[in-house]
Amino acid sequence: MAMLLMAGFGLVWLVPATAYACSPPFEEPTIRALGPQQVVVVGTIGERVAGGRAFHVQQWFNGRAPRTPILIAIKEGEPVGDCSYLITTGAALIIAPYQEADGRLSADLVTLQADPSTELGRKYVAEAIALFGPGVVPPTAPEAPPSGPTPDVSVLVAALGIAVTLVFAGVVLFARWQRQRS
Repeated sequence: MAMLLMAGFGLVWLVPATAYACSPPFEEPTIRALGPQQVVVVGTIGERVAGGRAFHVQQWFNGRAPRTPILIAIKEGEPVGDCSYLITTGAALIIAPYQEADGRLSADLVTLQADPSTELGRKYVAEAIALFGPGVVPPTAPEAPPSGPTPDVSVLVAALGIAVTLVFAGVVLFARWQRQRS
């Protein structure tokens, strides 16, 4: 019985527990290795929004029609081995996010990215220029045109006050009329 118990504990000890792993690339990442369709942008990390982070593009090198801001689903959080990482709103970045089949952009710890003011970042910018040209400054999203003149609030408040007064006067007159009939 003792042998079976020890064998059971031995098997439980050998069974692997759940583990997260995020392996860095074995070779130094390059934009060229990502392929000719790779989206490459330079800009700043924006605020959290539904589905990821806004990314304010300052220079667009390749990919779909240039625009700003774009949405990147960044796997952010404490680095626990699942390729998540800490990011800072407002941080400058050159990034080559993954483009999903449906067109969404995503990024995790192993996504090619760097601060463009660092040596690595300048190297990535130079490589992007060599591959795709000088890049473009994307147009900003158009603002909604004004829908017309804004109504004067004092007129609305006065109209509401008059309406309430008329309703109150009507209720008082109706109550008096009811008492006189009784």
